[in-house]
Amino acid sequence: MGCLDGKTALVTGGARGIGAAIVRRLAAEGATVAFVWRGAQDAADALVAEIAAAGGTALAIKADVSDGASIVALFALCDAQFGPAPNLDILVNNAGVGSDGEDASLKGGSEELFDRMMAVNAKGPYLVTQAALSRLRDHGRVVNIGSISGKVAQHFAAGYAMSKRALQSLTFSTAVAVAKRGITCNLIAPGAVATQFIAKLRERPGFDEANAKTTPMGRMGQPDDIAGAVMMLCREEARWVTGNVIEAAGGLAL
Repeated sequence: MGCLDGKTALVTGGARGIGAAIVRRLAAEGATVAFVWRGAQDAADALVAEIAAAGGTALAIKADVSDGASIVALFALCDAQFGPAPNLDILVNNAGVGSDGEDASLKGGSEELFDRMMAVNAKGPYLVTQAALSRLRDHGRVVNIGSISGKVAQHFAAGYAMSKRALQSLTFSTAVAVAKRGITCNLIAPGAVATQFIAKLRERPGFDEANAKTTPMGRMGQPDDIAGAVMMLCREEARWVTGNVIEAAGGLAL
């Protein structure tokens, strides 16, 4: 038996990378997992099939977390799967966008790129959390996936760093808003993780080697490293841990 048997979970940005690792981990522990995808249908379908083959249950839902109408439709589908509210035990706000190779510096970053990052990385978790509040059961969990970019100065990615700092603020506000119901809210802040999200950065000669050299634990993060940190917060033993930014970066920000 898994420690999440009978629980329900919603993971945004769950088709690939860190999100997919989180979906796998929650499903392996017995949760019924709905996850959101936007532009990776093949990956989403494959993940559902993989989890079903392993004896778990997952539902893939196409949605745009930066759009209010899309979020209404998303939760209508979740309600149909999970039953009448309150019907949700775990919410993981993982969906996010970066620069994908565009100039994201304070000098050259475009208004369009800034708006896109703020819409998905800050507005999206705000709207999803807002819609989830009435659906979360008492003693549930909210986990936001941020970045150490929200802590450190990054002139080369100022807009992205701002969006992740905003997510920290949302984490603190959510933790206070739901505390009396025994619901926790924390943020996991990864460093560089070997996923498609940073594929453009990894094309730069020496990027992986430099990252490993500056990380005290001597390697780049893997999606399962972040999924493990999320799982740690979803366990009953973490019921008194809330309102925290937990760095999962191998000591990179020390």
